[in-house]
Amino acid sequence: MISIIGAGKVGSAAAFDILRHRVSDVILIDVAGNLAQGEALDMMQAAPAIEFDGKIKGTSDFREMEGSEIVIVVAGQGRKPGMSRIDLMNTNAKIVRSIVKEIVKYAPRCKLMLVTNPVDVMTYIAYRESGFERNRVFGMGSILDTLRFRSHIAMELNVSKEDVRALVVGEHGDSMVPLVECSSVSGIPLRCLLEEKRIEQIINLTITSGSDVIKLKGSTTYAPATVIAIMVDAILRGRNRVMSVSTYLEGEYGFSDVSVGVPVILGKNGIERVLELELKSETRLKLEKSVSMVKEAILELEE
Repeated sequence: MISIIGAGKVGSAAAFDILRHRVSDVILIDVAGNLAQGEALDMMQAAPAIEFDGKIKGTSDFREMEGSEIVIVVAGQGRKPGMSRIDLMNTNAKIVRSIVKEIVKYAPRCKLMLVTNPVDVMTYIAYRESGFERNRVFGMGSILDTLRFRSHIAMELNVSKEDVRALVVGEHGDSMVPLVECSSVSGIPLRCLLEEKRIEQIINLTITSGSDVIKLKGSTTYAPATVIAIMVDAILRGRNRVMSVSTYLEGEYGFSDVSVGVPVILGKNGIERVLELELKSETRLKLEKSVSMVKEAILELEE
């Protein structure tokens, strides 16, 4: 069983993805009145059409998360048009701190996944506040950025998205670092297929992808919800998938006391292993800048 805290658009869409792909039963928790109960009832009424027998329960009671293998925190204020992820920080920090206290009380053995933005800072807070081992605390962010990067590459080349492989590291925000040297199409390096100028345009499109969606429809929903389901599947089924997730670093890549997106093996124990890559000097400088952005934000956190 897993628990999702926050029954808004992303939390509810993630719950439905997890159910329809038969990954796990779900407890959906939200303090806003009967929202979680209503979302759960709506999903169960769809069950016969998609032929799933999974269970979902909506509640406002944090005690219902007891025994959850994974707890996913989606609750928080959403990013509005023109608002950076850092603008959200102190408001959502208060929310995350209060939720982590409930998680420690009722699900002390869980793996804790952060989705609330700015996700790297929220992952750092959750790790510090929970006292959990670092392999059990991680954030969704760079996987979503990677999917966006892959999508733009596929659209540019007019090839199947399935054949595109890529990786994004660093902050889940404007300083993210798409790794061109790790990007390929069916094993063909990206630089063999596209000129450098066009690759830079694709990188810029990737960086603005989230903001572009927010400007058009107010919030992102389907892509982050899908990423949550992918991560849950990797953990519960012990699939040891290689993904870039926000991780508290203890010297990896030369950084400590910060959470940013780096490639890891995600499996039954959460983060099974952090993968350290040999980065080109130019890429390394970009990652250093990205890490410094997150560290600066952490320093500005209100108590």
